[in-house]
Amino acid sequence: MENDIVRMVSLTGFIEVFWERVRADRGNGGGQTYMQIYEGMEGDFSRKYGITRFPSYDAFRKARDRQK
Repeated sequence: MENDIVRMVSLTGFIEVFWERVRADRGNGGGQTYMQIYEGMEGDFSRKYGITRFPSYDAFRKARDRQK
């Protein structure tokens, strides 16, 4: 978990952790939305660094989709 938070500092790392958490949620039969997973990650990041990584889910989604 701590290693994931450090990885989330970079855009690539944040995106990788996002997809890992999506796969883990789906593998456990979870029903979280992408936005809920993102919000959980932002909460983890904010608790560690005192700031958010992205201003909104929409900003993250746009950055994520540009990386494809």
